[in-house]
Amino acid sequence: MTSLPLEKYKLFESRDLDETRDLVGKIFCPHKMDVVGRQAELDARMHCHRMHNMAITYVSYGWDARVNPGELGSFFAILIPDAGRGQYLSGFEHVQADAHRIAIASPTSSLQMRLSKDCGNLVIRIERAAVEARLSEMIDGALREPIRFQLGMDVTKGLARSWFAGLRQGIAEMDFDETLLTHPLTMEQFEQSTITGLLLAQPHNYSAMLEGDDRPVPSRLLGIAVDLLEGHPEWSHTPATLAREAGVSVRALQKAFREQLDSSPSEYLRGVRLQRVHDELSTAQYDTTTVGEIASKWGMAHHGRFAAVYRDRFGESPRQTLSRQHARKGQ
Repeated sequence: MTSLPLEKYKLFESRDLDETRDLVGKIFCPHKMDVVGRQAELDARMHCHRMHNMAITYVSYGWDARVNPGELGSFFAILIPDAGRGQYLSGFEHVQADAHRIAIASPTSSLQMRLSKDCGNLVIRIERAAVEARLSEMIDGALREPIRFQLGMDVTKGLARSWFAGLRQGIAEMDFDETLLTHPLTMEQFEQSTITGLLLAQPHNYSAMLEGDDRPVPSRLLGIAVDLLEGHPEWSHTPATLAREAGVSVRALQKAFREQLDSSPSEYLRGVRLQRVHDELSTAQYDTTTVGEIASKWGMAHHGRFAAVYRDRFGESPRQTLSRQHARKGQ
């Protein structure tokens, strides 16, 4: 008899519908599940190898089955019919999966499955937080909305073929008694390469950003960052926080500042802060305020460095600006 994937990690076998639904739900999420047709006979099994940010599983029901988990919420699911056929519906997308086409289910889209009697389903659970963290690193900025993958993946060509071959090799390696994938370091490397490869191989709503840091940032998006700097220069802005608000990568934002404003975000912010300090010093009461208080108010923490750049910009020291206002009142 041919061995099944991950057989040494067998979690359970059952002919009881409620027990099967409960045990599968503990690995994934609460869901609806039933077998289809008259005289239906459930013959379910599940194998599961847990890692750190992934769980590699094999699930079969031994009969035509409908499975409706709804929104996955906290994880992505890679759905691979190792045998038989699977139909997957998510949002407005529908995929008939087999050996050449698999499905990638996203956490925020409701998922429904129809599995054939002979379907042995490899299901790889990948934690949402791990995928989001990796994508954030890749675009060098925070995510403005959840990741949504295209549901269907043709694994016979392109980057998908290469990624899928590495994934299947890793899964096959887990069936051996001695494998490097049991070591924490190589396990982590396998997880990271799987997540990175998925983000590169399968289209999603951030693909254009991954592929095109050189695309120009529209003026309206650059304007969002500029408005934040002008409106609240006292805040602790960074290129990453500005890029997140504008919905672009850090590198794209920095390039837009340089090309459209001949500045960097930090240089622009310093200029706004200096102008606010100068304006307030020009009208402040000499005997009731200090240069340090006003400089600190507008985020100029390093007073020595601040005084130097202030003089370069305005041709006088901050104290001279403040005392000049006092001199005018004394005339």
